[in-house]
Order: sequence, then structure tokens, then C-alpha cells
Amino acid sequence: MGFGFTKEKQTLATANRLKKMADEVTFSERPDKTFNVKAFGAKGDDEADDWRALQQAIAFAYNAKGGGTLFFPPGLYRISKPLEVPVTKEEKAVSWVGYSDKTTVIAPSAPMDYLVRMRGGDGHIKGLTFRGTDPLNGSAQYAKVCMLATDIRNKTFSNVSFTWAKVHGLQITGEGNNNLCIFDQSCKFEQNGTVVTGSDGSGSGDRVTFSKFNPESANVHVGAYLKIGNGEGSVYHINTVSAKGITVSPVLRSPLRSGTEYKIHIGSGLQTDRGSDNNVYGIHDCHFVGNAGAGLVVRGLYGHNVQGGNFDANGIAGIHIGSGMINTTPSYSNTINHAYFEANGYANVILDYPSGLSIIEPLLAEPVDGTAGGVASIASLRDQVFDYETTSVLHNGRMYNFINESTRNFASNSVETSKITINQSASLLGTAVINLPEPPKHQFKEELEIYVENSGGQPVQVLCDFAKVNNKAGRVGVQAPAGMGYKITVYYSRSLDSWMVSHTVPII
Repeated sequence: MGFGFTKEKQTLATANRLKKMADEVTFSERPDKTFNVKAFGAKGDDEADDWRALQQAIAFAYNAKGGGTLFFPPGLYRISKPLEVPVTKEEKAVSWVGYSDKTTVIAPSAPMDYLVRMRGGDGHIKGLTFRGTDPLNGSAQYAKVCMLATDIRNKTFSNVSFTWAKVHGLQITGEGNNNLCIFDQSCKFEQNGTVVTGSDGSGSGDRVTFSKFNPESANVHVGAYLKIGNGEGSVYHINTVSAKGITVSPVLRSPLRSGTEYKIHIGSGLQTDRGSDNNVYGIHDCHFVGNAGAGLVVRGLYGHNVQGGNFDANGIAGIHIGSGMINTTPSYSNTINHAYFEANGYANVILDYPSGLSIIEPLLAEPVDGTAGGVASIASLRDQVFDYETTSVLHNGRMYNFINESTRNFASNSVETSKITINQSASLLGTAVINLPEPPKHQFKEELEIYVENSGGQPVQVLCDFAKVNNKAGRVGVQAPAGMGYKITVYYSRSLDSWMVSHTVPII
């Protein structure tokens, strides 16, 4: 869902209007084709309405032969209407360059669906802040989206900030050919979205209705989150929105009764909507902090690479990744590499029908209120088996894959495991004892390998104080014979709530 997204007929009318604005300008082009917005009359003084001057500069640059660079000197440019990049017949490479995202800011002075609608291929967006608030009116969140991007290709964002929008910082729509875009050098997506709290909801199954709250007028969108209560299982994905209610998945775990408090987390830092060509984004060393829903929502078809960066204090999740279209076409071949997660609300990563997702050595602090820490903070709201079995996680040097509980066949799943070695002196009397840990809280495979170099002539007793062992009392456990040079393999079966133990024939 794109906020304020117009139909093509209206878009062409806008393009003609902007071409007329460009023709009204008398401007001597520099040889380097740099267009200073102040030469078009923009003030950047935090007082003047700079909309017309900025819109004329944009229209001129995109209608100029060969494009060029829009330069924004330091200043706070307040605008009363959205800025539109025109549709042009000729492909233009136009860059937007500010002095820095600390000193060059575009902000609204009236309510609007978006600050800027970005279009077109090539060019840089660099050194600018798109801020959804008006600093002169109590920092009201006037813009629903800081930037709405449609049909962008080969575009690079560097040192750009998208902050304080009512819904999304940057929304890349499902329309058009949105391919090969790069976000690097500390792009920031911070403090976007809103949280609505109420107690007038009621429902069961997948439907919730409200007696006072209107989800549509409050900008609730498909992909926002409903939270009821606390802890694991308290968050639901919003699938449809109407004026009187919403549908969610999974179905409500218990009926919602009027008077029970709920929260709706609306908006994200960067949302890529699903479309036929939303493909191949590189997101390198960017900051996703304090957004109401997820820091980053990846719904594109394939090929997103998140490298480094931090996902901190987002209301529901650091990253929500996957197509969101269960049992249709998943989101293919994405990677999250050495990212940092801290103080996110419910989970660090939400899986939503990805395929071939690799998560490599993330730093996974425990979320504030929801899943457990570590690998357990990578979770599916819908508990789809597909989410887990097509995701691999390398965490603290160990590889986690999903185990098929229907076959309980751990030998077929070659995974790096935790290793324990027994090398007991022959002078020690009594059974060599291995105490297994608590059952894992995550949904991935958990396997242990116990290498018996030498049991000292004593049998090996495998016990657990927290769960059954081979479906028997854990304090009794199972016994492997005395020997040397053999391996005991252990994995946890969720269907049996038991550690399952096997061992090779020992060499006596």
C-alpha cells in the first residue's frame, strides 16, 4: 500500500504541470550541470515556504538534457505540499546532494501523504534529511511517509536520514521496476511510525472489530502489527484493514474482549513493498532505530543483502523479512550478515515466508517483551514450518538448520554442532556423567556431539535435569557402554519433549 499513490492518468497530468513550471524558469546552466536550489529562490531559513522554489528546481533538473545534480546548501527547507519528481520521456540521471544530513533538512509545514515522491533511474541521494515533522508546530508528524519511491533503478543512497514520519520513513512501492538500489554509508531510518493504544476491540479467530477506533483514518496498513498482552505469542500480523476492523494472522490465541488493552504498531523505517520487480537491494552499515513497527521490512522478490548496521529499539522487530504471501511465491535468496540487534520489542528477526535466507553471525540481544534471546529471537509469527526449514543461521560459530520432526532423522542433517569430550582417567571410579542443558527455546535444530576419547573403563551416563532423555525420566537418563574412540549424538525432539540419544558401537 503506497500512501497517496496516484493512477497513471493523474501522473501524466502532474508531469505536464511540472514541465510548465520548468519552462517558467530562467536559469543559466553550469558546465558541471549543478543546480543550486537557492538559485531558484529557495531560502532554507526554517520560515519561508520553499515548496514552489524546490519544485521548480526539481522540474528544471529532470527536464534538462542529460539531467544533472540538485544541490541543497545547508538549511531547513519547509514545504507546504509534496515534492514530485516528474515522469519524463528521456531517462535522466539526477542526483540530490546536500551538505550533510545534519545540516540540510526538508520538513513539512502542513499535513501530506509524503514529502517527496522519488522516481527514475541512476543518480545519488546524498547528505540530506527527510523529516516528517514540522519543527515550528510542536514537531507535529505532518508527513505520513518521508519518501515514496516508485520505479527507481540503480540509485544509491548515502548519508541520508528518513525520520519522524507518521508511518514509514522510506516506502518503496510494489509498482514499477525497483531494482539494484544501494543504501550505504550510515543511512538512518529513525523514529518513524506511531503506536495506537486502545481497549475498544473485540473479536475471535482472525477478525477484530473496534467500537471507537477507525483503523483506516489512523493509517493502519497491511503489515502493521497488533499486540495483545505480553510475551511470546502476543503479536499478530495485520492482513486486511477496513474502517471498522482488521484481520490478523495467526488467529487470535484467545478471544479479545472489550476492555482489554491492545496496541497497534504502525509504520517502519524502510519498507519495500512486494512487486514483480522489487529486486536486489544492498543495505550496508545503516541504522534502524526507534521505529514503531519494524526497522526494516523486506518484501521484495529476491536478492536483498543486509550487511552490518544496527537495529535498535524498534517497537516490534529489527527486520521483518519475506514476501508475506503464504503458499504463493516466497522471497528468495536474502542474506543478513553481521548485523547488530538490541532492545527490539518482540523479536530481532521476523520470518515471513522467505526462501533461502542466510543469517550470518548476528549479535542477538534478547528482545524487550516477546521471544527469548539468541537464535530464539529469530521467529515466525505464523509458525510456518517453511519459514524455519528454508532459513539457516550461523551464530557464535554454530550452524542452525530446521529439523524435520516427522522423520526425527537428525543424522541426515549435517550441521555444525556443540562438541563435548570425555577423557576420563582409569583411576577414577564410577560412571562418566554428561548433564545435558535445558531444551532450546528456538525452532531450529539443536544437536550435541559427545566424543568419548576414553571413558576410563566406565559406562557413560547421559542425564538431564530439565527434560526427558530418550523419552524417559531425565534424572535416570540413558547409559552408553564403556569404551574409547566413539561418538554419542544428541538432539532435542520438540514433538516428544525429550533429548534423543544414539551412539556408535564403542571400541573396547
